[in-house]
Amino acid sequence: MRRTGPEEDVAGADAWQLGGMPGGLLQASYLTPGRYAAQYRAIVDVLLAQQQHTLTGVAAADLPDLIRAHLAASDADPALVEEVGFDLPARMTSLERWGVVDRFQDRALRDADFIRNLDRYQLTEIAAQLHQAVTTLGQDAATAAAATLAPGVLTANLTQLRDLAEPDPGEAANAWSIILNTHQSMARAAAGWQARLASALAGTPTVDKITVVQETLRRYVDMWGAGVDVHSETITRRVNELSAVSDGVWRAVAARMLGPNVDDPAIVDLVGTYRQTLETLRSWFDGPDCQARRLRRQMRDTIGPLLRGQRTLAAIGGHMSRRAELLALAARIEAAGDDEAGWQVWCNATGLYAARHLPGVAPAPAGNPSASSWWESDTVPVEARLRKQGPRGTTGAPARLADNTGNRKIARANAVAQQSLAAQTEAAVMARSGMRLSDWPPISEAETTLLLQFLTAMLRGRSAAAGTRTATTGDGRWSLRAEPVPGGVDAVIHTPAGRLVHPDLILHISATTTGSIG
Repeated sequence: MRRTGPEEDVAGADAWQLGGMPGGLLQASYLTPGRYAAQYRAIVDVLLAQQQHTLTGVAAADLPDLIRAHLAASDADPALVEEVGFDLPARMTSLERWGVVDRFQDRALRDADFIRNLDRYQLTEIAAQLHQAVTTLGQDAATAAAATLAPGVLTANLTQLRDLAEPDPGEAANAWSIILNTHQSMARAAAGWQARLASALAGTPTVDKITVVQETLRRYVDMWGAGVDVHSETITRRVNELSAVSDGVWRAVAARMLGPNVDDPAIVDLVGTYRQTLETLRSWFDGPDCQARRLRRQMRDTIGPLLRGQRTLAAIGGHMSRRAELLALAARIEAAGDDEAGWQVWCNATGLYAARHLPGVAPAPAGNPSASSWWESDTVPVEARLRKQGPRGTTGAPARLADNTGNRKIARANAVAQQSLAAQTEAAVMARSGMRLSDWPPISEAETTLLLQFLTAMLRGRSAAAGTRTATTGDGRWSLRAEPVPGGVDAVIHTPAGRLVHPDLILHISATTTGSIG
């Protein structure tokens, strides 16, 4: 889906287009067709790769096998070609409509060829150039490597060009080729460095961003660090000397570079390119505000944000810190009048309290009364035919659904039994509220679990001066108060698994106002 804003809906001629400014590129539409972008890019990848092997395009009959091989080479499943959502004729029609491919017919040599699809496809020139640029996005390593020691390479070849421009136009043309390639690689590497730095320095520092800054800075220092100071003066002097060379000498070098059959306009254009390249090199290396020195200052300025980012990451351990918020919350809880007020502050701040316990039996799912939860339903096997063919595999008579009525009844009965057992356990423990632990009779396994939960909560509770402790269980359902028993005798409670020995105390248990006893 193409998103348009109110300004894009305005009808009429655009003054920018009338002014000669280039607008949208229709061939790039294959990169933004929503869910089919991966399919279009795979097709264009295959067609671009085949341009290295054939001048007559790719036959429609061969295209599926080529796409399968491309998917396999990309560690993808070749069976995606048989996917229902992959309509190859429709994709090729769209690519032709956008000007990405040219479609033409192969010659029919036999009678059988008249009933075959003889379409052949070839990428258009613009689409091929566009996709070559797309496939190199983010691959700046080769460009940066080509720019290694660029100032030194420029110095050597500018010197050779000065010495050989007039006596040996052939060697001068070779030097020019190296200078042009080095200059282009240097410009692309510098643009890539600046783009990576701008992206890495924006927003909150992360480990990946800090790594990008460190890598870019190290690469710049290795390649250009001292080269700018060492070679800038020599490059500037050579550029000034070559700028004084006459057009006649440059025309001889251009003629040697373009060949004997070149026409005069091409020579004039190439001589103009020589002059423009010399001016560009002057802007890069001449003067205190040249491009090379500005780039070095930008690299220098990244050291401060780099150190701040590393300190930030070291302080927070690679994650965003909520220390300030937690300390503020702790202060609010500490300032609360009592435990209930403090607990309410905690519940309001975290929002966990309401979701911790839902009393009562969960109602049946809305809508279909016989529907069952995903958690309680039995697994249903999916046939291989349905997995491979999708909706097409469901044609024919519908299969009978499994009857899970009995399983649902068993699940509901188990839930009712568990709730009844929990209610009995809580009632039994509540009946011992106010008793000394040493007076408790033997308890069941479920009662032992609940008592251990209470004792654990008591350990985290507040202790008054008289030794009395108060606490609320983690689920907020029970308020506890323990009074010490003079004498320091340990209480022994018999459980099915053995004996529970604990310092004797008087344990008061009560349900909170929002808790449920069952």
